[in-house]
Amino acid sequence: MPSQNSRSLTARFRNRFILPLVLGGLIQGCKPPPKPVMVSDTALVSQLANARTDAAKVKLEQNRPDEALAMLVSALKTHPASQEARDMAEAILRETVWNLPEVTLDHSLPIDQLNFAAPSSLWVSLGGETNTTVRWNLDSMRIESVLFPAANCKTRSLVFDPGHRSVVVERGPVSLLCNAETLKPIRDLGTLPEYLTPTAVIVFSADGLLSAHPGYASENDHSLVWQIRDAASGEMIRTSEPLTEGAPRPLAAWLERRQLRVIHADGSLLEMPVSPVEEIRRTPLAEPLTLLQAQFSADGNSVLALQQQGPHEPPLQSVISYSEVDDGSLTADALARRLPWSRQPNIWSWLLNDPEKAPFAISGNTVQILTGPHAPVALTSPVTAAAFGGKSVITGESNGTVTIHRLLPLPVPNTDERKPGMIDKASLTDLKNLSEALAGMRYDETTRAFTRLSFEARVTAFDACNFGTILALFPRLDFAAVSVEFKSIHQRTAGPEAFELLRERRAHALPQAANPLEETFRAGDPAAVLTAIQAAGGSGPAAATALALALKSEHPEWIVACLTAANNLPPLLRQISLSRMAWLEGRKADALASWPEIFPELADVRLREDWDGWEQADFKPALDDIRRCVRGELDAIQVPTSATPEQRKAIAARLADPATVVAVGKRRFAEACLQAALAFSAHKEETEVTFQLANLARNMGAAPEPCLRAEALALTALGDYVKAHPRWIELITEHPVETTLPGDYAEAAYTAFENSDPRQAMEILTTGMHRFPQDGNFALRAGWVALLTGDSERAYRFLREGQRIGFPAEKRENATALLTIAAAQTGASDDAAVYFQDLLKIDAAWADPATLDTLDWPEEFKATLSQFTR
Repeated sequence: MPSQNSRSLTARFRNRFILPLVLGGLIQGCKPPPKPVMVSDTALVSQLANARTDAAKVKLEQNRPDEALAMLVSALKTHPASQEARDMAEAILRETVWNLPEVTLDHSLPIDQLNFAAPSSLWVSLGGETNTTVRWNLDSMRIESVLFPAANCKTRSLVFDPGHRSVVVERGPVSLLCNAETLKPIRDLGTLPEYLTPTAVIVFSADGLLSAHPGYASENDHSLVWQIRDAASGEMIRTSEPLTEGAPRPLAAWLERRQLRVIHADGSLLEMPVSPVEEIRRTPLAEPLTLLQAQFSADGNSVLALQQQGPHEPPLQSVISYSEVDDGSLTADALARRLPWSRQPNIWSWLLNDPEKAPFAISGNTVQILTGPHAPVALTSPVTAAAFGGKSVITGESNGTVTIHRLLPLPVPNTDERKPGMIDKASLTDLKNLSEALAGMRYDETTRAFTRLSFEARVTAFDACNFGTILALFPRLDFAAVSVEFKSIHQRTAGPEAFELLRERRAHALPQAANPLEETFRAGDPAAVLTAIQAAGGSGPAAATALALALKSEHPEWIVACLTAANNLPPLLRQISLSRMAWLEGRKADALASWPEIFPELADVRLREDWDGWEQADFKPALDDIRRCVRGELDAIQVPTSATPEQRKAIAARLADPATVVAVGKRRFAEACLQAALAFSAHKEETEVTFQLANLARNMGAAPEPCLRAEALALTALGDYVKAHPRWIELITEHPVETTLPGDYAEAAYTAFENSDPRQAMEILTTGMHRFPQDGNFALRAGWVALLTGDSERAYRFLREGQRIGFPAEKRENATALLTIAAAQTGASDDAAVYFQDLLKIDAAWADPATLDTLDWPEEFKATLSQFTR
């Protein structure tokens, strides 16, 4: 399809030639038309050259100097005397930085991340079925290290120390601290919260000896903590207290040998000394800000931040300085060299994605450097990762290709005042060769299309170029330095042998076909099986298959043989093997003892451990079998929800059997006795058994507080408040405060009331409110007990506090009824009426006096409520 410029050019031809012919015919009537006045050939070629020059201007506006230069060469070919085309071509040659592909690595797997360290180390993260990261030696053009593959996950970030000795690889839910050279895991750092930017919050000290990162307080507690570690071993040096709920979100961190520095979304600063004995300091800004993203400078003395301005204004990029010294590391160019780009979360995702301030723009198959006129880096598939150096741009693509593009120098300005030479056929050929060599582009006048040239074609064009002629055409431009740099580039491509280590490591991670060992094990000849195990070796597909088959069998001696032969057996496989052996040999306690309450998931373990030599067999059935055995034994001594008397009796009998402790081990037996005691304590008829179980748990090493709590609960349920009360008082006065529960204070207060000591009850409730200021359920129970003691004013205060905190949803109805009672009894009649209306909104049945008759509440409570039902 003709371009817009070509269509306008055709229109001009039509207007100048056909239109006069038609008008002449109309004026002359039937007379023969006069001979048309033809536009000269010179005018036509001038118009054509101008049209191509205009098209070149559009290309320049689109940041496509390569295509613009190709069109200008075509314009000069059409009209060598076009001064405008010549001047534009000279300007492009004078100002544009060109690029040439120097190294090509075809991985055939999508690229997630890139990182380069001079002089010759390149790290490439590969996605797909077997995610991994490889380290290239660009001198030898071979892969020298491979991170163990992980199934079907992306590498979210690669964060290196300044010397590229250590790296944190974040993929899936796991962050691994690794040796950067060998890519061997050092330590699992856990899960990094997804709302944080990895490249901003995972940091190393300048000497690479320390690392720091945020994490969760525990698997169950997702409060954020900061951790400082030894980078060589991953050992923890210091961890912060968990961030309180509602605390401002951390955005970026910086680490030196003495301290960690963290900036938060409100601009406040946390300074955490490496020494655990020094105090952590928190410094708020005089006027808090609202920051969205941030990045520290290399020296930690300033922060580049994206600041929220207002609801109708775009975020503002600004710098927060803690020193008058600027190390220059927060300029766009410096950040591009420090921090590679990828499609995974990084500072380029938001903080530096403004085209007016960003040093580059990446869209589809193109990388455009925006710091001055640069030819675009054009590729064959979408760009997924990029790294920038002084003279190079490294790109990774979705098709798995990594390319290192060399940036050529600009021609040197020449002070020669000679008059530019005329463009003739010979000089035009040299200009065309120079254009094709530098721009890698050719414009076809016939098809009006651009053709991208290969590296070989560009080299051929460059070699054919006579630079003496070019100097004559453009005497103010000296291409000597360009020529030297261009000729120094020799394109290198990695051959199949370069990928051998990667192919081998990936092959280990993929399931293998049926193994002859399966038939040997199926036949069941002990001698043949033991011979096959020995022949399978210490690791590898055969050894892994042999162990998996041995674990399925009923022969512990086969497992022993596998363990004897094994090399570098992963810890989980050894644990599974030892448990299975113990189970088959009747040593149930040994089989169960090493397993935690929550069993590991094999897929999670495989993300954290390198199973090189043991990946190809499926050990999930063996782990599932151990899990079933353990779960079966433990379920037999667990009290089910809403257990019947018969079920409780059966469980008590099992726990009384000495064989049970042998089967499950002391730790699990103590836990089972304790949980049973707590469950039995709610049943009056089980008081004696509750005491027996609590005593068993205590003797087996269970914590004393829950054992005492079970006994107190049993006595309270029995109604023996005289004996229950001392136990509740002991819990809240003689044991560490962190071991107490809100219910301990509520029950201690209630039993004090039942023992006719309302004063002590009120003291206990007041203490409990101070201990648990955000527990709405405790406030409700405190209000109830206070009402029972006749202290309606304190009851009203407790219940109002609970209302502020928020009552549990399932208890909001009763809480509203108690608020009505407490307000009425203190004389706050208007408040009481409002609470009663709130109660009716929950359930209109409260308006019926018959509803009150169904309540198992003191008569004075019901009498107070009845005032509102009349």
